[in-house]
Formats: sequence, C-alpha cells, structure tokens
Amino acid sequence: MRTDRTSQSDTSARPSRPSWLARVSNLPAVAGLFGLVILICALAARLFAQQPVVEEPRAGFRAVDIYLDSKTAPLAAYQLELSITNDTVKIVGIEGGESPAFREPPFYDPQAIQQRRVILAAFSTEAPDSLPKGRTRVATVHLQTGGAEALTFEFTLQAAADPAGNKISATMDLETGTTQ
Repeated sequence: MRTDRTSQSDTSARPSRPSWLARVSNLPAVAGLFGLVILICALAARLFAQQPVVEEPRAGFRAVDIYLDSKTAPLAAYQLELSITNDTVKIVGIEGGESPAFREPPFYDPQAIQQRRVILAAFSTEAPDSLPKGRTRVATVHLQTGGAEALTFEFTLQAAADPAGNKISATMDLETGTTQ
C-alpha cells in the first residue's frame, strides 16, 4: 500500500503564519478604520452640540403710583401724560386711585399703552367736600419689565380742575414699587 506523501507534504510544506502575525498584518487597516470612526464622531459632535444658553433677563412687574397734589383746592378732574422711555418695558394695566372720587380706573386709549405712552384722564361729579385735597394717588400703572434696568419716565400734568371747572395749580409725582 502506498500512501501519497506528496499531498501531505505539499500542505505541510506551505508555511503557515502565526496568529499574531495575521493580526499585525491587518493592523494598518484596523488603525485607519478606527481613525476614521474617531474623525466622524468628532465632526458629528460639533454638529449636534447644544448652543450655549444665553440667559434672558427675567421679566418682572412694577407698579408706578401717580400722585397729584392740589394743595388746598378740591381736585375734580385731571389729565396727564406718562411715557416710559425704556425699550424693554410694557404697560400692562392701569387702575384707579385711593380716593373714592377716583377709585375707578381713569380713561385712556388701550392702543396707546402698546407704545409705552398713555394719556390718563378722570373727572368726578362728587360734592366738593368729598373730593380729595392735597396729595392723593389718582392712578397706578402696572408695568412688565425685561430686566433689572432702572425705569425712566417722562410725565406731564396737562390739566387739573376744581368742581366748577376752573384750572387749579397742582403738581404731579411718581413712586415706583415692585409687585413681583
């Protein structure tokens, strides 16, 4: 019986590579693929990264009390103009004053308050002895502010009158407070 040794020797004659050498020979391809994956991840991270958060100033609310001082004369009517010069401030409401004669909100144009300017006017037909004399709060204007910026106003008392409709000498001043 004859065995074919050449076929056995042919397969054994071919040198086989050790497993570590097979790994080493593929190393440049693996390193290149790994580098490509890292590059793609780095680029994708920049694309999907969140934008930095810019903190907006917190909105707050302020109240501006409007006072008229009619000295010794009874105050029966008034008209005044108030303008807010801050760009980040909006007029959001108007309420009446402390005296029963001016407890109801004064008359004003709702469209005008959107422009940060308002003309307020009120009158009372109460008896002269029940009208306010001296310094009295005639209205409160509520504002929404956009930040901690100081409020700046322009204001003018356009008219003040007694119960007979005569012009009286009066002065106007404002006081600001925080409602939130």
